[in-house]
Amino acid sequence: MPIFEYRCEDCGQRFDAFFRRADEAEEKQVTCSECGSDKVRKLFSVIGLGGSERSFSNDSCSTRST
Repeated sequence: MPIFEYRCEDCGQRFDAFFRRADEAEEKQVTCSECGSDKVRKLFSVIGLGGSERSFSNDSCSTRST
């Protein structure tokens, strides 16, 4: 499900809009969630990826004595 971020030209509110398909973002009229204005601009969004930033080293590996 594509999510697009918009900014209202009238009130400055930033908001997200959800669509079933990416092409719906171009087909449907998006209005501001705060003031209802149709003067909105699609913003470039940064994609965030989940995960952790773990540092792996030889010291962190466990060894088993045989």
